[in-house]
Amino acid sequence: MKLFAPQFRGCTRWYFFGVLVAVELVMSFSFLGYFHVEPISITIAYLPVLLAGALIGPLESTLLGAVFGMASMWKASASYVMAFDQLFSPAMSGHPMESFLLSIGSRALFGLAVGLLYCLARHARPQWLWMGIVSFFGPTIHSALVYSALMAFFPETGYTPLHSIRSLTTLNGLITALVSAGIVALGRFIMRTRTWRKFLERIEAPRNIYLGEHYHTLWTACIILVALLSSVAVAIYFVNRMDRVLEQKGISLNDVEHADLLHLQIQFLIGILSMMALVVLFLIFNRRYTTYMSREAGKDALTGVLNRKAFFQACGKMLRQMSFQEGVCGYFLMIDMDHFKEINDRYGHPEGDRALKEMVLELHAIFEQDGFIGRIGGDEFALLLYMPLTREELEEHLQRLLSRLRKITCGEGQNLSCSIGVQPIRGGKTGEELYQAADHLLYLAKQYGRGRYVIGPAEELENKERAG
Repeated sequence: MKLFAPQFRGCTRWYFFGVLVAVELVMSFSFLGYFHVEPISITIAYLPVLLAGALIGPLESTLLGAVFGMASMWKASASYVMAFDQLFSPAMSGHPMESFLLSIGSRALFGLAVGLLYCLARHARPQWLWMGIVSFFGPTIHSALVYSALMAFFPETGYTPLHSIRSLTTLNGLITALVSAGIVALGRFIMRTRTWRKFLERIEAPRNIYLGEHYHTLWTACIILVALLSSVAVAIYFVNRMDRVLEQKGISLNDVEHADLLHLQIQFLIGILSMMALVVLFLIFNRRYTTYMSREAGKDALTGVLNRKAFFQACGKMLRQMSFQEGVCGYFLMIDMDHFKEINDRYGHPEGDRALKEMVLELHAIFEQDGFIGRIGGDEFALLLYMPLTREELEEHLQRLLSRLRKITCGEGQNLSCSIGVQPIRGGKTGEELYQAADHLLYLAKQYGRGRYVIGPAEELENKERAG
């Protein structure tokens, strides 16, 4: 049984988890998580926990439950909150471990419980009904676990798990349950749409696309650190300025009141940083999406590999990175299908198209992990291998390619074959120079009888021919 929703793969899963964490903090430190319009008063700050369980998996919902608990614990750590709320703060209750388990332990357990229940519901039939039931009773499960912790650690409050059942019979409790079920159902509906699935595919695809570009992780981390330190400096500055303003008005704050003011300012700071995190995550989504669309624009329509322009752009970026390496740091390959015009003339263009697709499949199978492929035109393909390969390893790959192509037939049994020119890459060469050298080696491979490869440098071969 899978423990996470199948629509999320790889890093996308953690990106969306990050979005839910930021939303949780924004809801916990703003009115968004606590809706109050007389006579209705509902708490929905735990909704991101339910969404994590329903849309991602139990690990994420457990972690998000802990985040929800930490936010609750922080808000309870001030002198201006009610005595009952201070039970959730290890610093204010006088029972640190009990308050920690009440605030964080019960909420993490809530996240784990709903995450596992959603896992079971995903494998039940009808799925929508069981997912809806878990969502509807999610608030009740949350309050039951919190009341159970209160009964275990602070029995003097008089709360028991039965209070959670009673709350469901009230107007506030019923509206909260319906809102929770409705929002989770809406989230599931959105993620099951074709538009959403296409969006996910497009932001996930760049992890498998190499165009010579990477996210600058170090710079991003530095910017985040600077933003964090700047935000803390601004918060401290405003607390001091407010203190000065109050003093000028003749209002003097004692240490406790000053601590409460700082407490509120930090709470405000966390909310702002969470919104900044949401902006950063959405920018990442946009960057990945535009990278995918750029990649699609650079694809050859028939074979799916890079077209000529995109291939040489990618080559230029990669070669600039390789220019600092000494010795042979890669290979530039030119590949041409043998007798391709004959295949088109004898069996038709659809069969010729199939032959090209078959050859691309074999190129991907052998070389995709070592470099990128482009269609230069017609039946000509180019490869830039940037991974460190010895000449022996390269020849083994080339022999395997030729062998696998000979097993593919076209039309009335004609076997595929190709000619290959290989130019070793040394620092300082441009893509155009490598292309010309590899193309000359490809010409030599055809001249020597086709269905073979010739490895340069081209200059050495030309000198041998003159000497011969």
